[in-house]
Amino acid sequence: LRFPEMAPTRSSQRVLGSTTAAAAATTAAVGAASSARRAMAAAGEAKAEAFAAPSVHRSSPGCLGPRGVAGSSARGQESAHFCGGQEAGTSATGTAAAAAIIAAGAALVKKGPKGRRAGNRRLVEVSQKAGFFGAIKDFLKGGSEDSDPPAKAAAEAPNRSRIVVSSAQQIGQPFCGAYEEQLIKSNGRPVFMKVGLPAGSQPIYLLYNQENQWAFTPHADGRADGWAFVSDAAEQPVDIQGSFSIWNMEAWVPDATLKVQSQVAAAAQQQAEAAVGGGIEGPDVAEEVQMEDPGEPVPLPDELEPLAQLHWRSHWQVSEKAIAEWAKPKIDLSNRPLPEHPGVKRGVLSNGLRYVLLRNAMPPGRFEAHIELHVGSIDEEPHEQGIAHMMEHVCFLGSRKREQLIGTGSRSNALTDFQHTIYHIHSPLTLEDGRDMYKPALEALNEIAFMPEMNVFRIEKERKAVLAEMQQVNDMEYRIETWTLSGLHETNKLGTQFPIGKEEQIKAWQQKDLRAFHDKWYYPGNATLYVVGDMTEDEMVAGIKKVFESTPARHQPEPGVATLDPVWGSKSADARSLFRRKIARHRPEQLHNFSVPMIGTTGTFTEAASFDPTSGEKPWHGPLRIFRNELLEGLQLNFYSKAPVRPLKNLEDIRHLIAVRVLIGVLQFRIVSRYSSNHAPVQIDHSDSFREGCAVTSITVNADPRDWRNALSCVVQEVRAICDYGVTESEMKRYMAAMLKDVEKGVAENETVPSEDHLNFIMTSDVFDHVVMHPEQSYKAFSEVAPMVDRECVNTVAKWMLGFLAYYGKAAAPPPTAIVVCTPTQVLEEHSGQLVPFSITEEEIVDLLLAVPDKSKEEALNQVDVPESLLKGQLDAFLAKQPVDAFDAWRATSRKEDPDTGIVQLMLPNGAKVNYVCTPNESQGTMRLLVPGGRSGEKPNELSSAVVGIRTISESGAVSDFSREQIELFAVSNLTSVHLDLNLEFSYVDASFAMGETGLVAALELLHLLFVEPRWELPAFIRAQQAYKAQAYAVQKSLEQSTSNRLMKMMYASDPRVTEAQVEDINKLNLATVKRAVAAQLRPQDLEINLVGDFDGQAHLKGAEVEGGLSTGKHREEETEEEVVMEVPAAARERRLHDLDEALWKYLGSIVPSEAEQAEINNAPVITHGESLSSVENRQRTAHLQDSDERAIANIGGGAPNRWGKGDSYHNEVMKSKSFSWDSPDSKVKDHPLYPSVCLLAMREVINTRLFSTMRDSLGLSYDSSFELSMHDRLEAGWFMCTVSSHPSRITEAVTAAKGVLQGVRKRPISDLELSTARRTLMRRHEADKQTNEYWITLLSHLQFNGNPKDISCVRDIDMMLQSITWRDVQNAYLTLLTDSDQLFVSVTTAGPGAGYVSGGAAQASVSTSTAPKELKTVD
Repeated sequence: LRFPEMAPTRSSQRVLGSTTAAAAATTAAVGAASSARRAMAAAGEAKAEAFAAPSVHRSSPGCLGPRGVAGSSARGQESAHFCGGQEAGTSATGTAAAAAIIAAGAALVKKGPKGRRAGNRRLVEVSQKAGFFGAIKDFLKGGSEDSDPPAKAAAEAPNRSRIVVSSAQQIGQPFCGAYEEQLIKSNGRPVFMKVGLPAGSQPIYLLYNQENQWAFTPHADGRADGWAFVSDAAEQPVDIQGSFSIWNMEAWVPDATLKVQSQVAAAAQQQAEAAVGGGIEGPDVAEEVQMEDPGEPVPLPDELEPLAQLHWRSHWQVSEKAIAEWAKPKIDLSNRPLPEHPGVKRGVLSNGLRYVLLRNAMPPGRFEAHIELHVGSIDEEPHEQGIAHMMEHVCFLGSRKREQLIGTGSRSNALTDFQHTIYHIHSPLTLEDGRDMYKPALEALNEIAFMPEMNVFRIEKERKAVLAEMQQVNDMEYRIETWTLSGLHETNKLGTQFPIGKEEQIKAWQQKDLRAFHDKWYYPGNATLYVVGDMTEDEMVAGIKKVFESTPARHQPEPGVATLDPVWGSKSADARSLFRRKIARHRPEQLHNFSVPMIGTTGTFTEAASFDPTSGEKPWHGPLRIFRNELLEGLQLNFYSKAPVRPLKNLEDIRHLIAVRVLIGVLQFRIVSRYSSNHAPVQIDHSDSFREGCAVTSITVNADPRDWRNALSCVVQEVRAICDYGVTESEMKRYMAAMLKDVEKGVAENETVPSEDHLNFIMTSDVFDHVVMHPEQSYKAFSEVAPMVDRECVNTVAKWMLGFLAYYGKAAAPPPTAIVVCTPTQVLEEHSGQLVPFSITEEEIVDLLLAVPDKSKEEALNQVDVPESLLKGQLDAFLAKQPVDAFDAWRATSRKEDPDTGIVQLMLPNGAKVNYVCTPNESQGTMRLLVPGGRSGEKPNELSSAVVGIRTISESGAVSDFSREQIELFAVSNLTSVHLDLNLEFSYVDASFAMGETGLVAALELLHLLFVEPRWELPAFIRAQQAYKAQAYAVQKSLEQSTSNRLMKMMYASDPRVTEAQVEDINKLNLATVKRAVAAQLRPQDLEINLVGDFDGQAHLKGAEVEGGLSTGKHREEETEEEVVMEVPAAARERRLHDLDEALWKYLGSIVPSEAEQAEINNAPVITHGESLSSVENRQRTAHLQDSDERAIANIGGGAPNRWGKGDSYHNEVMKSKSFSWDSPDSKVKDHPLYPSVCLLAMREVINTRLFSTMRDSLGLSYDSSFELSMHDRLEAGWFMCTVSSHPSRITEAVTAAKGVLQGVRKRPISDLELSTARRTLMRRHEADKQTNEYWITLLSHLQFNGNPKDISCVRDIDMMLQSITWRDVQNAYLTLLTDSDQLFVSVTTAGPGAGYVSGGAAQASVSTSTAPKELKTVD
């Protein structure tokens, strides 16, 4: 389902809450609306002492809301990184491993010695009434060191007794096998644990529980839950006389054949049965035995019926059984299957390789091919942890055929996650000389997957790379991620066996180990090939068969064990892993501790019988883990609830999905409206995680550590209120209308969706057996179902999805699957400037959850008045003064349109300049209003005034007489968003809006009031101050940010504008100061307004052409037919553009020019004269951050010109002394204004390539290195920065090597081959980026700014310029970098045990603390 704000797609992965030292204050105090919840996928060993880890790419805060292609999630584009390759991956597949029997059962509890109520216990004989239901207890509560018998203790008792469990019924098979007595007792009787389970599997115990029942259970502490029970007082399990009752996901079923015998007795019986030929050898042959008829399930006692649906289930159909009764639509939608996308084709080769195809011509002339091996870290044996990831490195980078694609305009990458390894190639169909690229790309994938060389040299090279990767990525965010996963998935390998593996094992593997793993898992029958691109289906299939059909199958499926066809859900024999395709290999069990949907007793919630608060007892919940670290700045509380995935198969599934998205939208807004700031740090999400194989509801609360109680109370109260009273009719209408617009947007954008996004969407959908539909099919399905989604449906979904937190501690509420808290150990007292200890405990959190008061119905359903228009009557005076033909006269004289690019330029009556272009790329429009200034416009005695001032407007969120809540709802209703920000050169306002009758007008109305009547509020200013002070403190604790900030302080020692805002500067500001600073910049007459959108209706025409006939995504006719070019009629186009021009003239041209004096905007920063410094120490700083894990990073920087080839005054002096001239190569395009920019960009690509080959490939010093240029547009100033990461013991060597690369370009000039590769890369990137509004905005920006040479030729001639430059031009551009030894500045920071310090110069230490190293990270 391609609902942009709804469907779980590649960008709708559930990602875990995480707080970095850098982002903690940004999310908790600076106030990001959502936490940095990203996919981890690369991972390390989860231990309390340390975490070894791979890379996690941070997602930068975006200016606009989620745009993207159809399929974007409500949380926006999240950066998902997986182990391996050279770049961040974006797709993987998950497993919803569900046990065939998962249920919690217990006797009704009583008050006994431990405080339970007396008289409520009623024992029911299993033989009469199968099963016992009591108050809900968490299926996975426990996991502490005292809960289960330690492995060490088990090894010390070799002479313990054994028993054998057998059963002739299928339902009893999971319990069959040998059990060994443990060194603990439960309720006075011995505890036995099943032996021989696969590594990482959930333990199975047989014990006598607290309710006087013998039980098969996953816990050894005697709690009353588990899978099977018998009420029998036998002292030993071999003496049990009664029949066990087992939960079959529908009812309790007695198994009279389940027997417990001593090992000796079992062996004797097996010999006797073998003698007569009737023995059962064990569970493996149970399927071949005629099973006894289990009989009809025994009904539950009447008094227990209300709790019958409160227990764990492993099948998605559990939603039909939930106590919270679903509101039935007038028409039964469950028997209305969703239509399949007609353009998606599937097939399977004779060797077992499956393939999935889709024709798509965006970008034209290119294709995307991914081969997915269905193996990941959870398939590894205990001695193989990390081998799947290392195999990916060896196969990918060891392929000679892949290397032959370099320089052809292709790009390739690979990734490893928990369950899949993916190799992918993006390539042109043909080269300039006509050579075919489809077959060579497939041959490269075939060699990578099935025919790798795996030579010893490559293995050693990649071993170093993997170990370097492990060090580089082990940052705070990753450690929190692994800690979170270990709590969320404590029942399976997802919580312990991360893709990065274990260092000691990685160092030990030999070639034979890798070959054995490859032989076991890498074969066609365990792979799927996805191809999406600008080819016909026949062309795709022909290439696949030609390349892959001759590849040996190697592993043939065994009858009854594997199949060549995908098997999903309850029909799969591999019921433990519902979403993993069956193959000829045993899959380890991955059991999920689901907690929803199992809530409610038809709306009535009673006090829990499972705990007595008067006796100090607490509710049951999943693991509550507290991650403590001194480098954290903010506090984050994450509440998780796991559920089986509900595949989108029919219209009823869509109805459920719509209700979920409406609920999330309403609740998120309600919580935000409780905060004074419009940056409420709360994020609610419910989505499918393809890497984890389950659906997860997550509620993340970021807070100032000193105010966490208020923040959490606010969230819990709103969650409970929406569960109690539901949503209002106006909320329903508002969010349903917004979703309908989003679905329409998906249809309009389908023609512009890149092949890579189509492929990832299909791959992700296949994981969960979602039906893949065309956007037009999705739109029709949504339109049909939407009227049947009413308030009752959404209210039911609220209890189903959020009951775990709303009704925490109630009998009918499932416990949270996990609660993860990330907290600093110290907080800064602002009045004293001292760090003071901080702590938070499990008891405090539980007590607060139980004490949050309810909201009244009136308070909960109180509604905000949403304006239909923001400017009713306000423009009448302006329009009344204008002559009748004022607009037409202005348009006739002001408007210019470039025939080559289609760019239109205007000058509004107030002096504001406009650039816009019409593109059908996206169904929404994008606008950026720029004014020169930014931080460079701040006065020396008012540093940080502009940055705090812009944030103050954003914090207020209100304009004119409208409140922040009204403005937010107005934006939601019109699918409009506005964001203010600034950089060193400019202040800007970004806006996105829906294309249509109201979208642009709504955005323009809001922008008009933003410039005319902004609300300057003292509380908003105080919040902005606090936010940036918190950010300043957070920077000091971040390895990456503190290192780069220290470098900038060295390079621009006398100019703080280029560094992070400082606390001392922020404290000097007041509301009047920041208001004055912003007014000096946001002057209407200085505005440059840039717009991109489908203003002439091209996409609208396309939609009209396919009305009534479904497009299959082929996007072009067969070659034998003439391509049809659709043109917008001239009259219609002119009318649309006339309306656009009039709206700009009316809403923005009517803003009166400001009388405020313009800020000083030409005061460019000047880099420090490196050669004038007294010693090397003044050009190099070394710092250390106290941490429990060792890491290191370095930044190397120096002076550079801006985009147009001009530097600061010092740079000009150096260039003059070297007699440098841009004219030196005598290029034929040297006079083009774009010439310096193109040369610098090509040089950047070459240096980055050299860095990679030297630092990673040749020396193995750094897994990640990069070279960037500031490329300023307005200021005559600039710098470059090279970043390398490594182990602390090798960071000095890495810095030396990086310097060698930077300075080595002089001795080894750039070659034609290097330039050719860089040229292809830049041209490919330019062509792909032109399909996005955001890139067009950057092309339009500054076209009418007088301070630079940019004109329309800089947009029109990009390809021509890239083709025209030579290696001499690029080599000459290199000379503009200040790379002499006395011109380079170096900032190095290490992290690890030991007190923090900074050496070199007189800079203040980033972190100084007396805390002992071992106390830096304490985990509960």
